[in-house]
Amino acid sequence: MKIFETVNKEFLAFMITTLLIITDQITKYFVALHKASLYPPMEIFSWFNFVYVENKGISFGILSKFNISFYLGIISFLISFYIIYLLKNSKKITEKIAFSLILGGAIGNGIDRVIREYVIDFIDISLNNFHWPAFNIADSSITVGGILYFWFIFLKKNH
Repeated sequence: MKIFETVNKEFLAFMITTLLIITDQITKYFVALHKASLYPPMEIFSWFNFVYVENKGISFGILSKFNISFYLGIISFLISFYIIYLLKNSKKITEKIAFSLILGGAIGNGIDRVIREYVIDFIDISLNNFHWPAFNIADSSITVGGILYFWFIFLKKNH
């Protein structure tokens, strides 16, 4: 019975990662296909827009002037191998979910960086005077996975 629990956890991790990569790439494909209609940004709600941004840097466009996106993609894949190692050695389903989210996002953005030499960002959120830089599905999954992972570490230390 224990082997089925392991297989199910591994399968769940594989499915989360795969679904995120596919969703990320499909959304970026459609955004790129319709980029002309996203300038000016397409307002969905007063606080939520779709835009088209080519991010050649890391988070929030940092380092974009150095034209190192391809190398950042290679680094992203190297980090992905480490995340796979952590994922394989993790025993808890919550950790596996967190690592799967991070891995799916890292691979999704890594694909963009290696193939396009930039990452397509398209989700734009602003509330009153607060404006968050554009992001994508991969960025979201990395963020949620990281928050979950650190949340579980915090909870584990407190118990």
